[in-house]
Amino acid sequence: MTDAYFWTLHTLTLRQLASVDQLREIVDQSLDDVTAALEKAVTEGTVIATRDSYMITPDGREVLDHAYPQWFSSLRSEQPLVEAFEKFENGVNKQVLKLTTEWQTMEVDGEPVVNDHGDPDYDGKIIARLGDVYDKTVKVLDTFAVADPPVARFLARLGDALSRAEAGEIAYVSGVRVASFHTVWFQMHEHLLRVMGRERPE
Repeated sequence: MTDAYFWTLHTLTLRQLASVDQLREIVDQSLDDVTAALEKAVTEGTVIATRDSYMITPDGREVLDHAYPQWFSSLRSEQPLVEAFEKFENGVNKQVLKLTTEWQTMEVDGEPVVNDHGDPDYDGKIIARLGDVYDKTVKVLDTFAVADPPVARFLARLGDALSRAEAGEIAYVSGVRVASFHTVWFQMHEHLLRVMGRERPE
């Protein structure tokens, strides 16, 4: 299995339905490499094409399940990375989940209601706290970002989303139609779980 083929299949586990450009946005690969990998994957039945987007198949997931232990063996054996992952999982990840809930709902008269984002002060405080967690995350994953370049790319994309949210584009907090902070965080978390051979917490 070539690097491009593996990374293309892997990226399709991070974003369930993706175009070529969306795949390249997540993991830095050339257009030619991604296109060739997708053509081979469709032929082999590990990916299906639907219009201009692609989706991994159960066969593709099985290929990855067998490949992960080999591809990520060196990362899984490095204790500093194991410790960084645990700090991420049990620290900043839980903080982002909490902030996402607070972003989507707010308390009115002691009852949780859907946040209609009509209170810019409330939203601004959440975005500020998200910025604090982002700064912590960069420090927690600094060793990981050196050892595993996709993590560095995820952190940069998180920073871009945060900057846009801070500038007033609040869709970049948790919107599903853009590369929002929440969307990119989900992708990074899924990547880290697969790198370390862990399951997503229930």
